[in-house]
Amino acid sequence: MEYSYMLVAESDKYPRDLKHSVFTDTRGDTDFPEFDRLLSVIQPNDSLHIPSLADLGYNLTQVCEKWQKLQDKEVHIWILDCPAAHSQPELFGEVLQYVCYSQKRFRNPKHRTVIRDKNGSGPGRRRIELPERFAEVYEDYCSGKLNSREAGESLNVSHTTFLRWSRQLDEA
Repeated sequence: MEYSYMLVAESDKYPRDLKHSVFTDTRGDTDFPEFDRLLSVIQPNDSLHIPSLADLGYNLTQVCEKWQKLQDKEVHIWILDCPAAHSQPELFGEVLQYVCYSQKRFRNPKHRTVIRDKNGSGPGRRRIELPERFAEVYEDYCSGKLNSREAGESLNVSHTTFLRWSRQLDEA
């Protein structure tokens, strides 16, 4: 038997004679009653046509859950805008599950890891230490004898680094 499932706008109407093979839930509805009815009707080896993967849910978790329910029913799924889903459904399902798992894991901050080097510092460039002459150059900058570029050059750093150090000193 062949069935279709999709999310539709509330105003979309389908003829009653298609009600036994076309299951439509209204966009915005979070209960998906027609999908549940579809699961009670569909049998192993039946075909299910879905216009888009987005019709299975509003987020990746919902899509993965519905995909798994359909796989458990041993249904042939045709997602019209995603041919890979039909050619290798088991692999496609595994990829969906992996992406869903990765997304959940990435959102949880305790599972994020920061790569540290041998010195225990995080990724990125090492911080440049304040030179011994900074106080002297900073006084000249504040008095107007040097501009930020000249002050940075005299300390062998960029003018933006010098300005950042100056702001940090002013805030302290």
